[in-house]
Amino acid sequence: MDHQEKKILNSIDVKRMIDYAQRLIRSKSINPPADYSEISRIVFAENKKFGLRVEFFEGHPGKRNVFSLVEGSALQGPVLCLSGHMDVVPAGDERSWKYPPFGAEIHEDKIWGRGAADMKGALAAQLYALAAVKDSGVPLRGTVMLGNTVDDETAGKWGMKYMVEGGLTSKGWPLPTFHVLGEANHLNTTGSFKGRLWLRIVMKGKPAHGGAPEKGINAIDKMIQLVGKIKEIPRGKHPLMGEDTLNLGILQGGTKVNIVPAECEAHIDFRMCPPPDTTSSLHCFQETIGRLKAEDPQLAVEGFDIYERRDPVEVNFDHPLIETSKSCIREVTGNEPLREGALSAGDLYHTLKKGIPGVWIGPGEINILHQTDEFLDIDELTRAAKIYAFLILRVCG
Repeated sequence: MDHQEKKILNSIDVKRMIDYAQRLIRSKSINPPADYSEISRIVFAENKKFGLRVEFFEGHPGKRNVFSLVEGSALQGPVLCLSGHMDVVPAGDERSWKYPPFGAEIHEDKIWGRGAADMKGALAAQLYALAAVKDSGVPLRGTVMLGNTVDDETAGKWGMKYMVEGGLTSKGWPLPTFHVLGEANHLNTTGSFKGRLWLRIVMKGKPAHGGAPEKGINAIDKMIQLVGKIKEIPRGKHPLMGEDTLNLGILQGGTKVNIVPAECEAHIDFRMCPPPDTTSSLHCFQETIGRLKAEDPQLAVEGFDIYERRDPVEVNFDHPLIETSKSCIREVTGNEPLREGALSAGDLYHTLKKGIPGVWIGPGEINILHQTDEFLDIDELTRAAKIYAFLILRVCG
């Protein structure tokens, strides 16, 4: 770390960065319903304060991504994209939280609230890292892009997917050549990601009086029977990603307690490690349904829909820019960054599938995401900003 780099890192306005992170957390960008009207205005205004080129990218009404840019001097220079999503999952029962989930209160040197780690803290760190580099006057050869995206929490198509598949180029913006997503991983390098299938299965039964269930076919019973068989499908395992997982997220059916249910609907989230992919996993599901139908003629699967499908992806950890990222982490934290896997690639999936190399580097504890009492350690937030500033200098300087 030379004198100029050290000076830039020490010039990051930590107090204003924390204040910005708090304002983002207090903006209830809960998805669903995914109302971005307030948070997108906050993000736009804060980026504009630093003289960045800022624009809304709205591929669908209400789906307002906010991207900003500092263009480098080289026509064919690198384009580093630092990004994160603006939406958060619901807080659930707010009474069960230690501190108000949208209060963004500071206690024990931590910011508490929904979105603190997932991932409004990272958005603040990325902006204030770029602001420190820009204010230093250091000339950049490469271009720096900040992405604040929508709908990550519901795997929507109007966030990063839209941006790399036409949103950026529609306004003459370049595509990234390297993407760092600020998902929480304790400032390590995460680049091995499970694939996933989100399935909707509809089971048909036959209604009858609840007092004479033998005269009907109970669709809920049949669905439970099917899900039990699906859970018996052998699971794979990966050294970084862990084991395949299956979650029965929704099970609904029936109209009254005294009527045999004529229909049942189940939604399943299945995450798979390589070498299997979504095609081979679907084949296993369909084979299981076929065998069960052969054993039980009363089992009637009327609907089988796939509404989210992503194959497993892994980055090339030997890529020079990932090596650069590791050196930035090492110099700021003093630790050797761990090589990790995760249950989903999030927004990084869309850039990786586009052939753009990238990695997760973000502040926060991944094991507390989507749970009560989410928090972000302020020291880690500060270290994240320094790592992002280092990345800008090393990749684009």
